Amino acid sequence: MPYKVEIVDSRANNLFLSQLPKDLLPKVAEHLKLLGAHPYLGRSVEAPIPAYIYSFNITYSKQLQKFTVSYKINEGDETIIINSFGREIIKRR
Repeated sequence: MPYKVEIVDSRANNLFLSQLPKDLLPKVAEHLKLLGAHPYLGRSVEAPIPAYIYSFNITYSKQLQKFTVSYKINEGDETIIINSFGREIIKRR
């Protein structure tokens, strides 16, 4: 059974998601659904706060969009908790 994917309700996450083009959101959701089905797709990082990092690419409007998601896994209730997002846009010529 896939893990639930929850996004932390923070100002940074809300701002990030609100600034994405509306037709890009379903593609991001598709990658998060894939993460829910395979919670260990990301790599474990030992930082001040241990977490997993998951990255994926989406081509949108002739641009390569590189997304990064940091998350924790709650094994008890099978939930992936997304702490933060990042995005880099690479314009294609």
